[in-house]
Order: sequence, then structure tokens, then C-alpha cells
Amino acid sequence: MEQPLSEVLSSVSVITRQDIEKSQAGSLADLIQGEAGFEFGRTGGPGATTSFFLRGQESKSVVILIDGVRAQTDGAGALTTTNLPLAQIESIEILRGNAGALYGESAIGGVINIQTRQGSVKPNAYGSITYGSRNTSSLDLGYGGRVDDYGFNVNAGQTNTDGFSAMNAQQNSGINPAKDGASSKFVSGRVDKKINADLKIGLRARLQSSATDYDSDWYTNTTRQQFKTSSDALGGFAKFVVNDQWVSTLDLSHSNFNYRDYVDGALTTVYGTSTPNGEYEGRQNAVRWSNSYQLSDQTVAHFGIDKLSEKFSQQNSYTSGRETLGYFAGLTSTLDKFTVQMNLRHDDVDVDRTASSVSKSNNTKSSTGLLGLGYQLNADWRLTSTVSSAFRAPTAYETYKNASLTPETHVAREAGVAYKSDQALAKLVYFETSTTDAIVYQNFSYVNVGELKNKGLEATLRANWRGHSVKASLVAQDPWNVSEQTALTRRARHYGSVDISRPLGAYDVGAKVYTSGARSDFNYSPYPAEPVTLSGYALWSFYASRKIDNEWTARVKLENAFDRQYQLAYGYNTPGRGIFATLQYQPK
Repeated sequence: MEQPLSEVLSSVSVITRQDIEKSQAGSLADLIQGEAGFEFGRTGGPGATTSFFLRGQESKSVVILIDGVRAQTDGAGALTTTNLPLAQIESIEILRGNAGALYGESAIGGVINIQTRQGSVKPNAYGSITYGSRNTSSLDLGYGGRVDDYGFNVNAGQTNTDGFSAMNAQQNSGINPAKDGASSKFVSGRVDKKINADLKIGLRARLQSSATDYDSDWYTNTTRQQFKTSSDALGGFAKFVVNDQWVSTLDLSHSNFNYRDYVDGALTTVYGTSTPNGEYEGRQNAVRWSNSYQLSDQTVAHFGIDKLSEKFSQQNSYTSGRETLGYFAGLTSTLDKFTVQMNLRHDDVDVDRTASSVSKSNNTKSSTGLLGLGYQLNADWRLTSTVSSAFRAPTAYETYKNASLTPETHVAREAGVAYKSDQALAKLVYFETSTTDAIVYQNFSYVNVGELKNKGLEATLRANWRGHSVKASLVAQDPWNVSEQTALTRRARHYGSVDISRPLGAYDVGAKVYTSGARSDFNYSPYPAEPVTLSGYALWSFYASRKIDNEWTARVKLENAFDRQYQLAYGYNTPGRGIFATLQYQPK
């Protein structure tokens, strides 16, 4: 339901197309870094395996939506859309905290809802070209707009970089020290038609392929290792105004992914044999029927159904499937100064996996809920609070390792105060989450270990101050494995950012600093893994832009300006200082 940010009971932030262009970010993770509640881990440079953490929850407990439809994960529960091209994106909404009662299984740390670009004005072309450090280049072109009852948008692009050696040679002496480059190509399009005053239909499609060199201490220091991926998605939607009170939307999507792991140009093989098993595939069919019913001027009801059907396979190794069916309903009502939100949901998740003629299965049934309350103190100040439950079912791979796993269960509470004026929006939130029956990897299998907890404070600010645009966030948290008395890996106790910009003559100039405290991790080589600590760090970036005319804008960015050495995963390098220049064409 569309609401002003200041009135949403949960913690939400929005990244607009203007924010994306201003950031000159190289990837989705780099764009979102600095948003409250978000951290990430990455094993190398662009295109490398990336994990998203929200509110201290692991990547398997984060949901990504693309145009309202749940994006694919693989058989291990890993996100497959962490490298979605930024040129395809119109806006991003980040819902922090437990949203299981709204979006179902795994929506525990939060939801990242991505809206792709669509035509909204008269047809015109747009695009940009970028060149910078490490021989990095990117080009994207698009055309979109509206003609009568039709809206459309198509875009395509590619990126290339020479990169840098993914693994740290001092910590992994056997790796190939050569640079690990990456390249990717994409094309996407969407079209919609207004049939009449009550019905709008549309189609969406996207294709993406990439090749990423990587390092691994499994092979010699002269071996070239490369990971190639391809993905595609085709979807359709229909939005129907049943009457003045009832709006119904149906979304359908079919998507595929393919991973291929190469060593010196050949698919990887089962250890000790010549049998290749380096190709992984998955497909997903998704249906979401959602409804909004205006019961009164102050009360809106929501209800619908989600259904996912997923298949996964590894070459000459295994096949697996996962079926999910969810029913949801909710109510949001305003009574004088009070706002009440209630959501209920029930999900059935069936998982099966077959390998070497051995089949294992797991069934999860779970009901979840959310109760939220807001109170408007005066025109500027508002109090909010929510309590909610959620769950994560065992993945196909976890089920194969241990079919007796039980689902993780989660309970979250938060309370906040928000301030809104013509020049500022600020929010301070206290949150705490508790996980029972957490699923972790242990002794070459997966087990339910007991209890995880996280609690902390989260502060956000967006403001205009004396001609400056200010965006800031700060998080203090304590992500902790209660059962094992250890910190959760790759998650800091303190992190935050400040981004300040302003016009200066014909230019817009700005600076951003992101800082993170120390994080725990493991050194996985040699096995068994030993605990290590990743040092804290601060990254400074400086940027500027200048409008050449009403259509052309020149941009430049100096990232990691002080060439700080840091790690997001033990043993893996991160980008050093880099400078990038962009020429952008965007008619008004």
C-alpha cells in the first residue's frame, strides 16, 4: 500500500533513480551500502559471490522482490540477483526487520523490493557511458515512454573490468596472483496497455549473462578459474479495478538461472574422477494474487495468495524441488491519532532432493503474524512499534544433508520515534530479534543449534540543511549465537555512513564516508576452520557532477579515496582507490 515514509510503522528507506545516478555505484551491493540495517560480504571484486545481511540476519533470511515478485534463490538458498544491473532499476524500497507475515518464508531480516524502469512520459532515449580504474568500462542504452494507452521501456548494456586478484596472497599462498576480471551483458524490456478505465495488463522480460574470474586454494597458482552465469525472466501482470473499493492484481513469472564453474576452460569434475559436475541450473514459476479493499476512508484490507514452484539440479549429481503455497491477509486502520496494522499468513513448504538414488524430503507448515501500532504525538513527531513472527524452512541442500531438520522460528520486536518536517525526516528505532532452532553448518552437515539473538539501535536521517543535502545512518547492534557464545560472522557491532552534497557554482559536489567496526569470520584453510577477526575500516568517496545542458550530465567519482585496505570476507581482497568518469544522457 502506498504511504508516506513518515507514516510507515516498519523501518523503510527508498533509493530513487536520482539517488542511483548520483551514487555512480558499480553494483547493487555498493549502492545499498550505507543504508541502515544493510551489510554485505563479497569474495573478491565485481561479479564475485555476494551475501546480503539485513538487521544482522544471514543472506538466506533476506527476500528480494523484483516488480513485486519474489526473485530466485538457488538450491542452497543463496540469492541469485545480487548483481542485477543498476541501469534496469527505477527505485528500491528496503524494508528492515521481520516481514514474514507479509512476504512469507525467509522474510526475516527484511525485504529489498526493486522496481524496474518503465515509461512514464513521452518516448525518449537515455543512456550512459563510464570509464575508470582497473580498465573498467560500462555502457547502457534505453528507450521508453508512453504512447496513448501503451507504456514501454527497453534497455541493454554491458560492463567489463580487469579487476584485481580476488584472494590475498599473504593469507592464501597457493592462489593464482593474476588479476580476476569480470564482464556482463544484459537486456530487458517491459510493455503495458491500459485496456479500459478498470484494467491494465503488461509483460516484462530480462536477460543477463556474466563471466567472473575467481581464486580458490583448491587449485595451483597457475590455474585459471572462471564462473559463468546466465539468467532470464519472463513475467506478466494484470491490474483490475473491481469497484471503487477493490483493486486486484495478478502477477505471473517464469525465471531460470544457470551457473557453470570452469577450471582452465573445462567444467569442474568430481574429485578423483573425470565426471564433470560444474553446472548448476534452476527454474522458478511464481504466481502472486494480491488485493486491496478500502473498507472505509480510514481502513484498508489486504489479502491474497503466493505460490512458488522451484526445481534445481547439479550436473551428474542431484535434482531437487521446492513447492511453496502461502495465504495472507492484513488490515491497516487509522483511528484519530492511532494507526493499527495487523497481518496474518500461513505457508506450506515442501522440499525434496534426490542424489545417488537417495531421496530425502522435508515439509514445513507455519503461521506467522504482525501487529503494529503508531501514535501521532503532534504534526512533527510520531511513535511506532511492531511485534512479529516469521520462519525459514530448510533449503533443498540442507534437507539432503539432514532430512530431520526443523524450521527456524523468529520473533522480532521494535519501537521507534520519527520526526518529520519540510526539511527533514529522521527516525530512531530500537529492535530485538530472537531465533530458535537456527540451522547452521556443523561437522559436514546441517543441524538445529538452538538460539540466536540480535538487538540494537538504528538511526536514519535525510535532510536539507543550509543548502546541503544530508543522508546519514548509524547502527549499533549485537548479533550473537547464544547457544555457542560466539558473534555471528561478517556482521559488525557498529556501522554507519554520512553522505553530504551541495551545489557549488555550476557543479554539484559531495562526499560520503562509510565506516564499519570489526567483524568475526573463519579461516577455512586449512580445515578445520579457525576463528579470525576482520578489522574495522572507513571508506571515503568524493564525487561531482555538472549539467552540460538539459540532456547531458558529466559525473566523476573518486572511491576509497585514501586507498584503505580492508576485507569483507577473510582471505579475499577488496577494491583499492579508483576514479571513474561518466557521461549521462537523460532528456527531461
